Amino acid sequence: MADGDEQLPASLAATSPAGPRPGWTAGRVIGLLFAGVGGLIGLALLAVGIAVTVGYIDRDDGYFTTDRQRLESGTYAITTESIDLGADEIDWAPAGILGDIRFRVEGDEPVFVGIGRDEDVDRYLGDVASDELVGFDGGEAELARHEGKAPRTPPGEQGFWVAEAEGAGEQALTWDADFGRWTAVVMNAGAARGIDVEADAGVELGWAIWAGLGLLVVGLLAVGGAVTVIVLLGRRASRDPAAG
Repeated sequence: MADGDEQLPASLAATSPAGPRPGWTAGRVIGLLFAGVGGLIGLALLAVGIAVTVGYIDRDDGYFTTDRQRLESGTYAITTESIDLGADEIDWAPAGILGDIRFRVEGDEPVFVGIGRDEDVDRYLGDVASDELVGFDGGEAELARHEGKAPRTPPGEQGFWVAEAEGAGEQALTWDADFGRWTAVVMNAGAARGIDVEADAGVELGWAIWAGLGLLVVGLLAVGGAVTVIVLLGRRASRDPAAG
């Protein structure tokens, strides 16, 4: 060893800096991952918010409406499956939270369309030949047959309907939806056998536009926050010298 050179003690050499700290530390990588996940969630919220807002603007007379479908039956009634809107009312739920429901039905003969509680409809149609609408396959209605006899009285004479419409031409039933289990029924006004109608259903949710706008705002904030975090992490990492 040359004169004048001094060797550092082993204790000092052990505590000397090992070298420059890498730019992407474990903490920054974890932060980047969380920011990425938050950004993806924000994008999903944005997509849903846009869909809800556009759907609200492009409504049919204020209703989100299904395509019109043809319903045919050789029985006396066509019923929906149970519409379950919750067995018990939620005390804190604001009025109109379930929205308004509309059924439109049109046939060559005078028609009846009504909504009643499951148990009331079952009492009226329990022993009546009817078809239950269980779904659609390729635009064709799928019906489940219930054998029985003719109804004793026309549907319009029943007093249990919470909403109903009856007559010639297009009939539109509107109902301020309520908690419970309900069934919608389509029949000929005179309770005759053989039903051939075109029908659609719609729902109006007054709060949908606010939900859509809220999702848009939250989504924008989430995406903006994620981008900000990623940019800051990248800048800080670039300022630190890379490990050599």
